[in-house]
Amino acid sequence: MLIRSYIDKNNTIIKNTQINTGRNPIAEIYYGGKDTTTDYTRHLLYFDVTDLQNRYTSGELGDLSKVVHTLRMTNSSFFDKDLQAQKLLDGKQRTSSFDLVLFRVNKEWDEGCGYDYQQVLSFESEDNITFVESASNWLNSETTTQWDDGGVYSGSPSGITVATQHFDKGNEDISMVITDEVNSLITGGTTNYGYGVAFERDLELLIKNPSQYVGFFTRHTQTYYEPFLETVYNDPIRDDRKNFYAGKTNRLYFYVNVGGQPTNLDNNPSVVIKDSNGSTFSAITSAQTIQTTTGIYYVDVFVPITQENCVLFTDTWGDIKINGIDRPDVTLDFEIKSDDIYYNFGDSESLPIEYEVSLSGIKRDEKIKRGDKRKVFVNARLPYTINQSSVIDGLQYRMWIREGTTQVNVIDWEDVNRSFLKNYFVLDTSWLIPNEYYIDIKLTSNELVKTYTTKLKFSVVNQVDNLH
Repeated sequence: MLIRSYIDKNNTIIKNTQINTGRNPIAEIYYGGKDTTTDYTRHLLYFDVTDLQNRYTSGELGDLSKVVHTLRMTNSSFFDKDLQAQKLLDGKQRTSSFDLVLFRVNKEWDEGCGYDYQQVLSFESEDNITFVESASNWLNSETTTQWDDGGVYSGSPSGITVATQHFDKGNEDISMVITDEVNSLITGGTTNYGYGVAFERDLELLIKNPSQYVGFFTRHTQTYYEPFLETVYNDPIRDDRKNFYAGKTNRLYFYVNVGGQPTNLDNNPSVVIKDSNGSTFSAITSAQTIQTTTGIYYVDVFVPITQENCVLFTDTWGDIKINGIDRPDVTLDFEIKSDDIYYNFGDSESLPIEYEVSLSGIKRDEKIKRGDKRKVFVNARLPYTINQSSVIDGLQYRMWIREGTTQVNVIDWEDVNRSFLKNYFVLDTSWLIPNEYYIDIKLTSNELVKTYTTKLKFSVVNQVDNLH
């Protein structure tokens, strides 16, 4: 599962000034100065984690230890020829070989309505309505509130530094993993006032003319390159109920649906596994059962190779309670398959299996209202057969858009879920910007890697777009 939390407010503050640039589409982070005077900027940003908190409370993000949070901002250098090859722009030169730090902001602040970094007067008018001196800025977080220290902090930000990233050429994007920090925001361990991006302190204090510059798109860009917090939940479903082999750890899932909707139990269920003779093979407590997402629970089970094959085991799930009401135990079953099928030794070579792949759950060229959630099924069929679909391992998907002649990844390769009935993934459009999207599928089978390009094309639209 992948989620984007877009930036809700941002602003670049300039040393010892009251200039506000909250509406500028580019965050100009620079350092330098003349004579004995240093000059530098810091970029502030804030992302709301309420949606992530709700997903965690609901169990959709069931295990935060399997979550990775990454702050991503796109470098603007490739999109502006004036910034390439270290050319000068407004007295600034694109820099290279530097570190940027991500630091905590320590109080509430306003984005403001400013745009320009400096006042530029024209012959026609002495007014520059896009140049604003208001909060937030270097001195003030809000109009009547000052920062504890100018620019949020003075001296080294070591006590509030969250992450550091090194830039070699200077045209790299910001990609800072801040998992522990965001998990603390989700669980309430850290107060969220936002964060800032700045050059490391030694560079800020360096006098250099021309000033050394790096730029990133802000939330006010008119392109697809808005900055965001990327949350990846790496806990795909791997249900082994129909392919349970002796001699390996297998995973059994328990699905809870109420009125056709995935629903959490009041507590994790327990499981009693019995062999073909009705004897208890394993008793797994509620504390040992894992919730992976809303209404889905699993346990890991190992059956030794000494166990007789082709026999039926049962798994009885108990302690089932919803809204304080106890529900009857549920008994399921699974067949023990021979380990010889899973472990292949000797003089035979396992050949890769090729499949014909199709997708269902979204129609080609369908217009989907932003906020809808779809379950997309990946159907793998043996060539030259009819209705002979298989539930298989080794499937991944990616989603991308076109920007001119360039493919821009929206979701990089992610694992497809494997339930005991279907291969599928869930597409949550709540964070997708209205655009036209494409989905590719990749299959890996015994060293064969095959990519099925553009298996699906659809559009995400706002409600107002649907009316036209």
